[in-house]
Amino acid sequence: MESANIGKDPSDLLEEDMVGVEFKSVEEAESFYHIYSKIIGFSVRKNQCRKNQAGIVTTRSWCCSNEGFRRTKYIKNPNRVREPRSEIRIGCRAMFRVCYSKITKLWVVKEFRANHNHCMATDMQKHFLRSHRKISAAELEQAKLLKEAGMKTSEIWNLFVHQNGGWDKVGCTKKDLYNSLAAGRRGVDNLDANTTLTFLQSKLDIDPEYFYAYMVDEESRLTHLFWADCASRFDYELFGDSLAFDSTYKTNRCQMPLVVLVGSNNHGMTCVFGFALIQNETAETYTWVLQKFLECMKDKLPETILTNGCRSMNKAIEDLMPSVVHRTCSWHILNNAIKHVHEEGFVGELRNLIKRYYSVDEFDLRWNKMLLDYNAENNEWAKALYSSRHQWADTHLRGSYFGGSTATNRCESMNEFLKRFLDEKLPLWRALQHCEHGLAALRYGELGKHAADKLSTPVLKRTSMSEIEEQFASIYTRNMFLEVRNQITRSEKYNVIRHHKLKASDICTIEKYLSKDHPKRKVTFKRIEREMSCDCYWLETKGIPCRHVFAAMKHLHLSDIPRNIIKNRWLKECKDIYLSSPDAQRRFVNPDMISSKRYGGINSQANLFLYYCKKSPKVQQRGMELMSTLLVEMQKMVEDVGEEEKTINCAVHEVHDGIKEPHPVATKGRPPQSKSSQQNSSQKSAKARICRVCKKSGHDYRNCKVRKRKCEESMEEDDDDFE
Repeated sequence: MESANIGKDPSDLLEEDMVGVEFKSVEEAESFYHIYSKIIGFSVRKNQCRKNQAGIVTTRSWCCSNEGFRRTKYIKNPNRVREPRSEIRIGCRAMFRVCYSKITKLWVVKEFRANHNHCMATDMQKHFLRSHRKISAAELEQAKLLKEAGMKTSEIWNLFVHQNGGWDKVGCTKKDLYNSLAAGRRGVDNLDANTTLTFLQSKLDIDPEYFYAYMVDEESRLTHLFWADCASRFDYELFGDSLAFDSTYKTNRCQMPLVVLVGSNNHGMTCVFGFALIQNETAETYTWVLQKFLECMKDKLPETILTNGCRSMNKAIEDLMPSVVHRTCSWHILNNAIKHVHEEGFVGELRNLIKRYYSVDEFDLRWNKMLLDYNAENNEWAKALYSSRHQWADTHLRGSYFGGSTATNRCESMNEFLKRFLDEKLPLWRALQHCEHGLAALRYGELGKHAADKLSTPVLKRTSMSEIEEQFASIYTRNMFLEVRNQITRSEKYNVIRHHKLKASDICTIEKYLSKDHPKRKVTFKRIEREMSCDCYWLETKGIPCRHVFAAMKHLHLSDIPRNIIKNRWLKECKDIYLSSPDAQRRFVNPDMISSKRYGGINSQANLFLYYCKKSPKVQQRGMELMSTLLVEMQKMVEDVGEEEKTINCAVHEVHDGIKEPHPVATKGRPPQSKSSQQNSSQKSAKARICRVCKKSGHDYRNCKVRKRKCEESMEEDDDDFE
């Protein structure tokens, strides 16, 4: 662009610098503005296009994507089911306009506005901007071929990420790839424990805050392994008030259970605090895991812990963290209730005792009545459950934050997510690598949420407390703002039936409209401290203010949010001081990985070469000639440097010499069987299947003739009633 040689830093360009600048073509002008917008950090879209009587373009302009305003009909649609998209059109006036000069035969800049009314995207957010996301023709062609070969779109996306060296270097998002393919339709696996530890040691070169620890037995075989990167340690500093962990199986060929320690971040999404591979699930093993976890986190204890009720976990927590509030997963308790108490309706009553908040006396009365009603007074399991009620009953746990959940569903969903990347045939080092890939994918999703919160604002519904709603929208992440707004909406069903005004505080009694049996709540507002609390303890338990608080705020005509109900863990800005690079987790000093990076470095150019060769037989023939010459030259170069490369690569694996691969272990999920029991079980015939409708064998309820006949008769009866 010789004609557009401005000679000034793009961030310092003003209107007087650009007006009068000439471009050879409109494409050159458009390319300039796109490059300029990417450097500054905003997205561009085409604006006006004027043509003369002959249909030739004479004027072209581009504007910021935040230009203009969204039409009201798209926001105030009463039949809308989904949440509207975040607002980005906020009236930005930045633009760029060029006109064609008949005299010079060039395109001249007539108007340039550089000022924006919104924040610019950072370097880690620029690849989310719409005008800078585009899948190249060569990569789209490759994706189509891989799709035809049977690869899933998500797998193709992961391949592009690996080839290009990071999520932000692909040039488009995962959804863009899905859309592009949809539019087209519409139109070193045997390495041992030494390399596993070398993998972790190599992380320290990239991440000085990386932490790992391992344990070996008397045979120098690896038994336990714990690791966490700097991002996990930073997340724990911010969101370590609640910890949950569980083990999962079939993640590596040594059959070592994988322990994932998780929490929730400011978006309410799962964040990982650390991983561990263990040989067994004894109390001593979990004690070692928690010791290394606390060592990694500088002895900072969580406020609460949520587990599945495993006795080994309970023992380790009692020994190391006696002051931490410990909760047992409600799902596991109810599942065990089905096995130990065979009375219909017992599980429903127990669920109410677990999740509803009663006084201690009322809880005991309801417990004794439940045992009496379902003949469980002498049930040993029920007695043991009652003795541990302080670990599962909301009556005893209300006021403690467990990540907004009473079950280990966050752990289970995280285990299920990691299973996409893990397999029981993977060697240890590759299992660790795949854990890193899964963690990078998880953080990429978090980074997208952060960018969306930073670059857009949620559409306000204008509830009865619009000022409060707007304040929460400006400081809270979108996910948590929606949770708060739900409480504001629900507060409209509640009324203040009594208001006591004391010297320094106000006490409001809240009642639900037309629900006399619904418990009344008391909300206290301290006028001097500007603090508000409710005796339902929703704020302390869930982390967000309850509907009773908003009902009291409306009654007291408060226009500002009380300071104590704003939790720092939900703020948009709480992680701005540190954002980990998502592709930093994918680096690994290993010969196979080094060769993969070399392949990735030339892959884009190779795809482009193949794309052009495909266009015509003449181009293909010339390409084959060039490729043949190049291959002969490169083969000679590889032979010359081959011995030197082998020497360098072999030296990488000598860091942890002598550590042997662990023995395959039997997991707790399936008890070991003796040879005699295995023989007996193989000799036994399969148990006959019994239909639950007619109680006969040989079929199930899906193809039961009795069931089908009853359904037909019921349908005939319904037809008769309709007539």
